[in-house]
Amino acid sequence: MLAIMLSPALPAYAQDSAQQPVSTSQPDREDSTPAETANTLDVVYVTARRRTERLTDVPGSATALSSDYLQQRGSPRTARDILAGKAGVRFFDTSSPVNSEVSIRGSSTARATNADPSVGLYRDGAYIGGGLIGGRSFARVDIFDAQRIEVLRGVQGALYGRNAVGGAVNLITTRPQFETGGYVDFKYTAETEAVEGQAVANFAPSDSLAFRLGVDGVTQDDGLFYDRPNDVFFDDRDGGSVRAQMRYRNDRLDVTFLGEHQDLDVPGITYRVSIAPGGVFPVGYVQDPYEYPHSTAPTATQDITTGQINLEYDLGWASLYSTTMYRERKSDYVFDADGATPEILAQLFAEGVILVPLNGGSFGGAQDKTEIFTEVAYLSGTAWQDSVEWLAGIEYLTQTSEGSDLGGTTSPVSGTVTGFRGPLVVDYDSYAVFGSLQVDLSDRLTATGELRYTDDERSVDASRFDFASGAQIGGDAFNFMADRTSDNVSYTGTLAYRFAPDWQVYGKAGTSYRAGGFNANLGVPEQPIPIPSSYDDETSTAYEAGLKGRVDKFYVAVAAYLSQSDDLIVQRDNGCGATVPECPVLSTSFLTNTGQAETWGVELEASSQFEIAGGDLAAAFSLSRQDGEVTGGPLEGLATAQTPEWIGSLNLNYSRRLTDSVNLISNAFYYGQSGGVQELTAATPDLDDYQLLNLRLGFQIANFELAAFANNIFDEEYVIFESATTERLGQPRTTGLELRYEF
Repeated sequence: MLAIMLSPALPAYAQDSAQQPVSTSQPDREDSTPAETANTLDVVYVTARRRTERLTDVPGSATALSSDYLQQRGSPRTARDILAGKAGVRFFDTSSPVNSEVSIRGSSTARATNADPSVGLYRDGAYIGGGLIGGRSFARVDIFDAQRIEVLRGVQGALYGRNAVGGAVNLITTRPQFETGGYVDFKYTAETEAVEGQAVANFAPSDSLAFRLGVDGVTQDDGLFYDRPNDVFFDDRDGGSVRAQMRYRNDRLDVTFLGEHQDLDVPGITYRVSIAPGGVFPVGYVQDPYEYPHSTAPTATQDITTGQINLEYDLGWASLYSTTMYRERKSDYVFDADGATPEILAQLFAEGVILVPLNGGSFGGAQDKTEIFTEVAYLSGTAWQDSVEWLAGIEYLTQTSEGSDLGGTTSPVSGTVTGFRGPLVVDYDSYAVFGSLQVDLSDRLTATGELRYTDDERSVDASRFDFASGAQIGGDAFNFMADRTSDNVSYTGTLAYRFAPDWQVYGKAGTSYRAGGFNANLGVPEQPIPIPSSYDDETSTAYEAGLKGRVDKFYVAVAAYLSQSDDLIVQRDNGCGATVPECPVLSTSFLTNTGQAETWGVELEASSQFEIAGGDLAAAFSLSRQDGEVTGGPLEGLATAQTPEWIGSLNLNYSRRLTDSVNLISNAFYYGQSGGVQELTAATPDLDDYQLLNLRLGFQIANFELAAFANNIFDEEYVIFESATTERLGQPRTTGLELRYEF
């Protein structure tokens, strides 16, 4: 069991370059109190409650991942790799970033639907989630040149708003610094023949003006998952991003302007057919682990353009913070809907492997352009000799998504394409006011109240057309206009008792909601289970108790929680599949409400540093035990889906000075999960148990760093998703080199 293999004697990470605040969302490197560098544990500052404070002072379960921590691990470029093994955090990997998603504390997943995520996704404090596809995880451009990533577990509805029922992740971009510097980083992965490059330059012509420019790119000639009939790799990546920032500050004002663009081919929808013996497959059928004969070539792209202004102004009696963001995200993908070519299926039928002839030319896909404009502004200050801290703010979000689902079949004889195209437009407008009040009841006891009111309006215009004729098809089930309005009041109340200068115990209760919406893909006429056009808001109430603190170089945080959800939004499918004769294509996922559910768990994080063999060892440990059950409605008694019973990681980073200019550097990152089930059904497969080890070894020579890496070093074959007819496998072992120069 993972809990046994990860010994809690080794503590975990709570790492960040502790920096003093000068902006809405991030402290600054040069205006800092003692910093936590690669192998030291010092004061860690976060903005989890929309104000800068020490991590040990936050009465809640929060984790800060610094740029130093990420660099030690080899500068991961994906949300999957960054969040791997974090307590309570499950990254649902669909193989493609266009519909992968983050889940925290058992919050439900949406997968191949157009639902909002169950975790709040933020970039520099501004909401970037939602849309038809591509809005349930972070993109590569978001992760590029990140200063800090804050993972907030538990409901965050009072300060962060919509969809933060499991928690929130706030990714903070490094702003221009008032100094000259930068870095160039190249990474080569042997198995995929991938070359990744990043370059960042920072310069300051004066004490009040600074600029930061960055470029990120990737290209590869090979891959890990191969589609032989189309001679392409499912996991192909090609493209990059550029970013420019300008920052101005004086005695009162600090403002940063950011512009960026990503143009990137990303991995496509990847799966293999894996069917146990029975039914129309009497002897079963399983494809090769890493080579799949799909008839439709997999493609996926994600292009993102962002403009952003972060502002802080000192009013004397309070500070004004503002984040204004415009973001356009274009995502699309095409995939094979039956997982095999017509020739292979005909051969399998002739050999008796399949009892019913299947076509083999089915395909599916989606495209989306989502435009987001958001404004978050708030005032923050203190009163009564700093015994009261207050915050009051407003938020406006408008989001327009224009997209289309498509599905059809290509005749293996004539090449004629039959199928549908389903255009969809969803408009979403949201207004909110929020605030918090923290009162020191004594030198040791603090009470905090947070409150938010949100008003949401959402509308949809859906239609469906025949590929060949262009005629409208499907009737009212697929051609409709609808709108829905809802409002929500979310709160959080917290009591914290500081029994020592750097130690506290706390208890809290809070609420949040996940916005309802519309199902974009209403399936096919042959489907056994009809898909509803809309679903309602999900609401959650959570209770948490915890302890956290530090002694010298040792930090620890423990939390226990119970979350109760009503009108739970769950993902189901329309009953199609390769073993269903009346609908033998890949199933269509959709969302619906299904009563009440409870999730509960315990989380442990710890970190420390040691002097060993003339060098410095930083140990970072994380472990969580969680579970959940549907407690009401038609699915009562079923275990919540995609909730591993155990999630854990251990990060060891060792460095030793060899000469005045040469340092040895090494990193071992061990992570895994065990327990849990795939789907919210009685006959669901279990989640696969796995434990993976990544290693990194190298040298720092003056301003250069050269390191070799091996990920999944034991080449473990593990399943990241499984259904009755399909499987998705995790990445096999990859090895390579990384070269970095800092100036």
